[in-house]
This record gives sequence, structure tokens and C-alpha cells, in this order.
Amino acid sequence: MAVSFYDNLPINQDIVLDWPLTEGLAQLAHDQSKSGIAGVMNGDNPMIWAAASGYDYHGVFFVEAWHQFIEALAADTTDLNFTTTDYALAMWCGFIDTLTDQILMSKYEISQSGWEVYHTPVGALRYMTVRHHHGGTRTGSYSLGWNFLNTYLFGVDRIGTAHQHYRNGVAIPTVSQVLQDPGSSVADNFRIGCRYTEDANFMNGYGGRPRAWSRAIGAAGHRQLFSQGYRQ
Repeated sequence: MAVSFYDNLPINQDIVLDWPLTEGLAQLAHDQSKSGIAGVMNGDNPMIWAAASGYDYHGVFFVEAWHQFIEALAADTTDLNFTTTDYALAMWCGFIDTLTDQILMSKYEISQSGWEVYHTPVGALRYMTVRHHHGGTRTGSYSLGWNFLNTYLFGVDRIGTAHQHYRNGVAIPTVSQVLQDPGSSVADNFRIGCRYTEDANFMNGYGGRPRAWSRAIGAAGHRQLFSQGYRQ
């Protein structure tokens, strides 16, 4: 296979998901990474595309009441089956209050397999949590300060048995349990914007350029993603 300019960029080493979400009209999300993961957009109404709605950046707006989410089949997302390996995740996001958890991205079955990222309001606190599911239990990490009505670049590295969260390219205080490896998620679909049962925890707000790597990209990598901006 020919090696492209995209592949030669250091930030794209071991990248296994990259949805720019620039399609504008189609209901498919196309992957720039070599994994070639195609996402299907679901919901009671079509996604609202940012650029097509007059904004000068890409991505989509999720409306919780419309039960919107993006899904890729398990058979197409085996590269996101992170078990023993380190990994990194990143996505532009902004949340509007729904009084409950909102799933940012996930590939899991609760307490059994895979991983998830979700936003939670508890009183005046706003959490972002990354959780591993394994053997009937869960381990994970969280960070604070993910306020409503703001746009952020969320990022996380798994390095061994701990997570490090990033906001807008900067490492932030992260409370991490001693992580256990996620159970194999080869049978689980990958989703952005809803619970694995596809009936709750719908996202309400903005989502842009979800990416994943089969390695930690470190502080320099997360800083580079933020410097590129959410127009990229």
C-alpha cells in the first residue's frame, strides 16, 4: 500500500480512527485512518452539520430529544478493541445540560467489555470519566471542569495502569484508579453520542473530529491537536 503524506505525519503514527466529520450532507462518517471505519448516523432527524449551518468549523450538533448517535459495526472496529495496549483518544466537544450522563464515545458492554467516555453533572461539578469494563466490574478515571456551553478538546492517554486527561491540549488533574485491562470488545459496536443499548445517555451539544490511537500520544501530541484547532 502506498504511504501518503497523512501517514507520514508523526501525529498519525498508529492512528486507528479519524473522522473529520466534513461530509456536510451525507449520513456517513468517513475515516482518514488506515482502519477505514465507516460510521452511520442515526436518529429521529438528520444530524445538524456545523459548516452547512453557517459555522466556520466542521463537526455535528447532537440533539438529545432526537436520539442521535453515530455508530460503526463491531466487525469494522476491531482496531478499537483496546485490551492490554496503551491508547489515546481525542474529540472536540461541547455539552448542553440534560440533567444526566452524556456518552461522548464508547465501545463497550457495561461491566463486561470495552471502554467508554462520558460527561456527568453532579451538583455544581462537571465530570469527564473514562471507564474500562471487565469481568463484572469497572475501573477508570475522571477530571473536573467540563462546564456546559463551552467547546473543549478532550483528550486522554492510557499509560500502563493509569489515565492522564487533557483539556485543550494541556494535562489536567486526573483521578485515576489502578486500571485493569478492558475486556475484549470485538463483539461491541463503536458509538458516539449514546449508551451501548442505544436508548439513553444521548449527547446534547457539539461533537467534532473523534480520533483514536493504539498508543499514548503524550503531552506534545495533545498540544498539537489543540494548536491545529477545531476547524481541522
